[in-house]
Amino acid sequence: MILIPLWAMHIAYRYNMMRWRYMKVNEMLSYVKPEGGAKYLFFGGKGGVGKTTMAAATAVWMANAGYKTTIVSTDPTVSLSAIFHQRISATEKTEIAQVRNLWGININPSEATGVFQSRLSTTLGGLTNMLGGDIISTPCAEEMAAFDQFVEFLDDKESDVVVFDTAPTGHSLRELAMPFDWADFLRKQIKDRNELAALMRLEDTEETIAQLEADKERYNNAINVLKDADRTVYTLVLLPAFLPIEETKSALSDLNKLGVNVRTFIINQLIPENAIQGNVYLEKRYLNQEKYMSIINRDFGNGLIVTLPMLDTDVYDIDTLKIIGSKIYGEG
Repeated sequence: MILIPLWAMHIAYRYNMMRWRYMKVNEMLSYVKPEGGAKYLFFGGKGGVGKTTMAAATAVWMANAGYKTTIVSTDPTVSLSAIFHQRISATEKTEIAQVRNLWGININPSEATGVFQSRLSTTLGGLTNMLGGDIISTPCAEEMAAFDQFVEFLDDKESDVVVFDTAPTGHSLRELAMPFDWADFLRKQIKDRNELAALMRLEDTEETIAQLEADKERYNNAINVLKDADRTVYTLVLLPAFLPIEETKSALSDLNKLGVNVRTFIINQLIPENAIQGNVYLEKRYLNQEKYMSIINRDFGNGLIVTLPMLDTDVYDIDTLKIIGSKIYGEG
C-alpha cells in the first residue's frame, strides 16, 4: 500500500480545483450567450450570498459585449438604485447611465400591488364592488402583483438578454410555484353569481372573461419560458458553508419539481490560498471551505460550477462589477 503525504494530496486537490474552475468559466459563457433568441438569466439562492452582485455583474458584462440587456430585480430588500448609483423606477425600465445597452427596473412589491390592482380593477370594471374586495386582497397579493409585472419581461421584444435578480430562495419559489389561478377564480365568481346577469349585458360579462383568459395565457407562457432550457438559465448562488448548501439542495429539488432545470452554480467568497500567510483564523476558514467544496462538487457536480474568490473590497461600482463579470464569463 502506497501512502500519499497529506501535503501532496493538498497540492493535487488545489490543482484540480483550479483546472476545473477554468473549464467551467469557458462553458458558462456558452450557456448564457443569446444565440438564436433572447436569453432569460435568473440568479437565486439564500439571502446574503451575492445574488444581486452576480446578476448586476452579468448584466454589465452582457451590455458591454453589445447585447441589449435589461436587469430586473424582484428582491424587495435590495435596490438596484444603490448598486448603479442612480434612481431606477419600480414600474418602468430605466436607462443605466454608466453602461451602454443596459436598462433596469426594480420591482417593488408594494408599488406593483397598486399597478396590479389598478389593472385588475380596470379589467373588471364595476364588478369589483359587487364581487367583494377579497378578489384583490389575498394573502399573497404582493407576490401576485410582483409576478404579474415580472411576467412582462419574459416576453421582452426589445432585449437580447433579461437578467433577473430574484428574491431569497423561499420568496422566489413562492413566486414561481404560485398556481396563477386567480383568473379562474374570478371567472367562476362571475358565472356563479346569477344576479350579475340582471345587472349587466351578457357581452360585457363575456368580454371580461375573455380578458381574464388572456391574462391566464400570459402566465402559462411565462411558465413555459421558465421551463425552456434553451431560453432560460437558472443559476443558484451559494457560499461554501453548511446552511447555503442545504438551502441550495432544497431549492434545487423544488425547482426540479416545477420543471425548472438548474444547470449552473456560482460558489462565492472563496478565501484565496495566498491570503492566509500564517493567519490561523483564515487557515481554519480556508480548510473548512475546502471541506464544503468537496460536498458541493459531489452534490452539484452534474452542473456547471464557477468559483469566485473573496474580494478585498466591497462591490460598489461598475469597475468592480466588470472584474467579477470577467471572472465568471472571461474577458469580453
